[in-house]
Amino acid sequence: MMRDIYILSCAEDGGIYHYNFQNSKLIFKDKTPLDRPMYAIKRDGKMLVILRETDTQNHFGGFLSFDIAEDGSLVNKSDIVSTKGIVPCHLEADGKEFYVVNYLSGNIVKLPEAISTHKGAGVHPTRQTAPHTHFVCLSPDKSRVLCTDLGLDTIFIYDRDLTETFSVKVPSGSGARHLCFSKCGKYFYCVNELSNDISVFEYNDGNPQILGTYKALPDYTGENTAAAIRIKDEYLYISNRGADTISRFKIDGERLILLENTSCGGVGPRDFKIIDNHIICTNEQSDSVTVLKLVDDKPLLTDSKIEIKAPLCVL
Repeated sequence: MMRDIYILSCAEDGGIYHYNFQNSKLIFKDKTPLDRPMYAIKRDGKMLVILRETDTQNHFGGFLSFDIAEDGSLVNKSDIVSTKGIVPCHLEADGKEFYVVNYLSGNIVKLPEAISTHKGAGVHPTRQTAPHTHFVCLSPDKSRVLCTDLGLDTIFIYDRDLTETFSVKVPSGSGARHLCFSKCGKYFYCVNELSNDISVFEYNDGNPQILGTYKALPDYTGENTAAAIRIKDEYLYISNRGADTISRFKIDGERLILLENTSCGGVGPRDFKIIDNHIICTNEQSDSVTVLKLVDDKPLLTDSKIEIKAPLCVL
């Protein structure tokens, strides 16, 4: 099956690269020029995009959208709206409600006006001197908004209007980065950037409890920061920048079992997506995108590779 794949290049001369993906190969179709796109999602026939900086006075980021044409190209670019913060890095949307987190401002914004700004610091001497919101998603029933704060080791839970209802912590100094929910919605998993592990939570109808934390690189002694997290069937995958691997875990009830680490074929795997029986991985530091094939759910590196400057996001 052929798929439309989009890679975001976070460079001043970057943009959104559009490829067809078939038989483990990425075939270039077109490029939509943009200044430093950070992240994007697809919703209701549109692509929603955040840009690193569009306001030179406040250094705030920008939010815009495109329609996705039948051939997969991006058309009808919208006006750019401020994200009300510095370095937007993740977003979520449902209908006409849009949520953005701004990493350096430590806030979560329901565009255009509702803002919740976090306060405090963590224990890491350089990475946790202030709040750093990094991820936002809706709960499976879409009644709540979850936001991770790497600087505070905290997962905040809000209602849809950004009134905080609950918060829960990962182990001190871990640096909560991104989340994903189990298919049943009973559990969610938080990849911790600074400690290179995954914390497992029981969601408990918006009052989560931590169940355990599991190392991704138990024998690795070099510097590493964990990045993306994805789930497929009964397996959980995360990317590791430093070790430059994809870790695979078996989901065993409330526990995780580390199965192996596989080379991603590049340096600095910031994002990856599981598409059918493949993983497409963006390697920010080596300006490359690699393809791994899942054989019995185990990722195996292929010889398929393309070069893109500063690839951050794939969808």
